[in-house]
Amino acid sequence: MKRFRKENEFLEQIKTIPNISLACEKIGLSRNTIYRWCNEDPDFKKRLNEALGNGTESVNDLAESKLISLINSGNMQAIKYWLDNNKKNYMRPRPKDFWESINSIGPITKIVISPVSLKHRPKDDEEASGKSDPQ
Repeated sequence: MKRFRKENEFLEQIKTIPNISLACEKIGLSRNTIYRWCNEDPDFKKRLNEALGNGTESVNDLAESKLISLINSGNMQAIKYWLDNNKKNYMRPRPKDFWESINSIGPITKIVISPVSLKHRPKDDEEASGKSDPQ
C-alpha cells in the first residue's frame, strides 16, 4: 500500500514538475527507485510517460503565457521570437529537416580554441588621422 501511495504522489508531482530528479527530491524518493519501478511494472512506466507528457504540456502553456505577457509589455526580443517562429512572412528559411539535423548532431564532446593571427593591424587613431606627436 505504501508503494502505491508513493507512486501516485510521485506521478502527481511529475504532472507539475516534468523532471524525474526534481519530483523525486520533492517527495523523498531516489531516481533508482523510479527506474526500478519502470522495469518491474509496465503499467507504472506507461502512467509515468503520460504524466511526463501532461507535465511538459503544462510547462509549455506556462512558458507561452509568459512569452505573451512579454509581447504585451512591448518586449522586442519576445515579439521577434514569436514572429520568427509563428508568422510565415517573418520566418527565417530553414531546410525541411532542420530540427532533425540539429538533434542528430549529438552532444558536444570537444571545443577547440586556437589563436587567430591578424593579417592587418588597425592603425592607432593618431596614425590614421595623420597627426603625430609634436615632441
